[in-house]
Parts: sequence; structure tokens; C-alpha cells
Amino acid sequence: MPLTSAESLRFDIRGLRIVDTGSALREWVSGADDHITLHFFDKPPDIAASLSDLAGIRRFYRERAVAAGAGLVEAELLRVAGCAAIRTIVKSPQAAGGMNYVASLTLPFRDFSYLIKVSCLARGTAGTRESQVLNQSLAGGEVTLSEQGVPQGWARDPYGDPAVHPVLWNLSDAPRHDARFPDHALSRARALLARIEATARLDDTVKRSAPFAYRGGGAWWKFW
Repeated sequence: MPLTSAESLRFDIRGLRIVDTGSALREWVSGADDHITLHFFDKPPDIAASLSDLAGIRRFYRERAVAAGAGLVEAELLRVAGCAAIRTIVKSPQAAGGMNYVASLTLPFRDFSYLIKVSCLARGTAGTRESQVLNQSLAGGEVTLSEQGVPQGWARDPYGDPAVHPVLWNLSDAPRHDARFPDHALSRARALLARIEATARLDDTVKRSAPFAYRGGGAWWKFW
């Protein structure tokens, strides 16, 4: 086995059923039919921003989401298992209605990287969370309606980017609503990713590896 592989990163998999395993990819399914995948990329990551540049990281992942027809919900820097990591959540409209939410955790190093993805599809009555939060926001004055009946103050970029894209974060995507809608796909995605973040463990060989450092240029491969 190589010194670094998918097996070098572990996290709590209780209640998950493994459906695929290998040196580069592992996949599990939860009882709610959510998919968790662990990818190992044995090549230098081309993240087009420094890990000290949060605005640049958010811009990079926003542009990737928009290019894929998705919308950015979250992009944050954090430390997982003692190493630098990037947490992202994006949402994509589905042909049958509702959204697919992909919560990801990237651990980049100079010569390789790990990516954990949690994919959760909306189920049941699509839009229940959104409609209830919208009605509450209208009643509280946080959202108003234009003369054409378009909600004002409802949808925007989560970090203040002024551009208007087809898929935007809205007030119902805020984490404060997760406890009220625990079965919603976004709530499930956040809960699973939080569990992974809290229980992730890396082999010492990985921890001693050279950290990622952005040197400019390059393009990123698609992860969703």
C-alpha cells in the first residue's frame, strides 16, 4: 500500500453501508440514502487561491459552482485532524424538482489531496423549508415583495458578491433553520459533514507531508 492513500484518512462510519472501496475511492450510503464518498487524488491540487485568502477561496468555489449550474451555499476554511481544510456546500436544481446538496471537505497537501463529499437529494415535499421560512421572513419584514410580487431580500450570495446567478443562496439555507427541518437534504448534509469533521483521523505520514501552497495559475478538476 502506498504511504498515502484513501485508507490514510478515517472517520466515524457507524450506520453507513459501504458500497465501494479502493486505494483512490471509497463510498458509503446512509440509512437516508445519502451518499458519502472519499476520494484520494495522487497529484498536486490546483486550487486557484491561497489557504490564507478566504475571499479568494470563496470566489474560486463560487465560480466553479456557477460554471456547473449550481449555487454556492458555504465556503469556509478550517482545520480537520490538525490539518488545513476547506468546507464547501453547493446546491443544484434537479429535473424532477427540488435541490441536490453536496457538502464537501477538501484536505489539500502539496503533492496530493483528499476530498470527502456528502450528497443529499431533497425528498418528500420539495420546497417546504423554503416556503415556511419565506412566509416567516415576509411576516417579520425581513423580506418584502416588489410590485411584481418578487421577494426582495430573499436570495443573494452568502458572502456579499453582487453578481446575480441562476442559483443563489437564500434565507432558508442558513444553518439556524437546520434544527427545525432535520430531515431536509441541506440539514442532513451539514450534519453528516459535521460528524466527519469531528471524527476525522489522518495517519502521521500524511500529517508530516508538505502542505499545500498556491503558486498561481492552473485550473481545478471538477469534483461534483
